[in-house]
Amino acid sequence: MSELRDQIDAARAKVAHLRIRAERPDARLEDEFALEKARTRLLTLELRHLKQRSTSVSSVTRGESHRQSERRSKLVGTNREQFRRRPSSARERAEAAFSALGQKNGPKKETT
Repeated sequence: MSELRDQIDAARAKVAHLRIRAERPDARLEDEFALEKARTRLLTLELRHLKQRSTSVSSVTRGESHRQSERRSKLVGTNREQFRRRPSSARERAEAAFSALGQKNGPKKETT
């Protein structure tokens, strides 16, 4: 990683030097091409550095995401079990709701 940082620093210095040469009034077309080539090289190195950093960070967080996915699968499993226990047809849902209502209020007493 240190070697890559050194290459990036060298590429930045080269871009700065070639930019000065390309901005002169007597600059040639080759100077502008050299500047573009150096800028492309710098961008390539910076992109490579960012990819290395993101893969090292993702490998650290991969363990955390694995634990989170396990928790999520356990939660989904309980939700699926609850879904299976629910009545599926409208009639069964209505009967379940009516029986739950009767359990809340208690049995009604007849008045005669």
